[in-house]
Amino acid sequence: MGRSKVAFAVVALLVCAVAFGQAPRTNVLELINGTVVASASSEYGGWEARFMLDGSTARGWCSEKGKPLPHAIVLELAQPYALTSVAVETTGDQEPGYPGISAKTVVVSGSTTSATGGFSELATVRVPKGGRGEAALAKPAVVRWLKFEVTANWGNADYTEIMELEGYGTPSGPAPSVNVTGVYQTNYGPLRLEQDGGLVRGCYYDGAAQIDGSVKGRVLQAEWRQDEGKRVGAVVMVVSSGGDALNGVWYRNGALAGEWSGKRADVEANCTLAKEGGLAQRLSSGGRAVLYGLYFDSDSATLKPESQATLEEVLAVLKGQPSLRLQVGGHTDATNTDAHNLQLSQRRAEAVVQWLVEHGVAAGRLTAKGFGKAQPVADNKTAAGRALNRRVEVTALK
Repeated sequence: MGRSKVAFAVVALLVCAVAFGQAPRTNVLELINGTVVASASSEYGGWEARFMLDGSTARGWCSEKGKPLPHAIVLELAQPYALTSVAVETTGDQEPGYPGISAKTVVVSGSTTSATGGFSELATVRVPKGGRGEAALAKPAVVRWLKFEVTANWGNADYTEIMELEGYGTPSGPAPSVNVTGVYQTNYGPLRLEQDGGLVRGCYYDGAAQIDGSVKGRVLQAEWRQDEGKRVGAVVMVVSSGGDALNGVWYRNGALAGEWSGKRADVEANCTLAKEGGLAQRLSSGGRAVLYGLYFDSDSATLKPESQATLEEVLAVLKGQPSLRLQVGGHTDATNTDAHNLQLSQRRAEAVVQWLVEHGVAAGRLTAKGFGKAQPVADNKTAAGRALNRRVEVTALK
């Protein structure tokens, strides 16, 4: 089946699910849901295990050339889950150029102990060549770590590939929070992060670039800016439970641009974050800012309690600059109709304005405008991209 037919089939299933009142399943192994790679026995450069968690079959994992089977990848989930099924997808792999490269048999084990021990076998997934295989567990199993062990491929002697890993179930324990403050050695050099409650600021490239966003649990969503705000984009990163590693992807011009990952390190970031920075600095230098710390329930315009820190940051800026006027813009992903998304984004923008007015800001200084799905900062093909698109932006009005 070609990729276009696969995409059509997925959309058709989603439409049917909505029509019959069934919510689409949530793959808890996707990056945006807090899963990170704990270890991989073998990886080929540019085809690392973390690409199996990005919700896309555009790129996946490949074993190092000549490494013999079995290959093992261990994932750390955001919290304990009672899993009911697991799946392995090889759709879109390099079968045409490397016959037999697809994973064929994958043994899945789970642990509540650690990334290195206490594993019990849960299921064996049989994967069709260049396709997707799913295995239901005999009974729900509570796990915090999952090990996917590839015991056979379709015959390639040099390489094995998997494009995506999936897991389905329900939470079965608390999701611990992690403080991300520190310096990380990443593929783009040292990155300094500082967390204050749910808000996160960062700098890299010797201070010539910055990021601002929020962290919930251990998932960081932020806007990055370079060249004095002339180049901007979005990033989502997940921090390991020990706070020692980041797995992330970044976007520019509405499209996935690459991965952004690293490990906590005792290195100099060669940049500091000014006390007067944050939202005020972004509005001053660029005239606009994304507020990733505002949270709503699905299909709702009611602000959740976790939004408090970001709302108070906006309030403080407005009180500190009495002449400042702001447009509050609401944005959605593309999972509903244009009309629905436009109306939802307008209501969310109005909810932010209402909160600010109730806390002392003159209504005449604020304008609410919904943009629906018209201005994406990431693609809508993955859960991470859709999460980044669901946002509120503020723009300074002249």
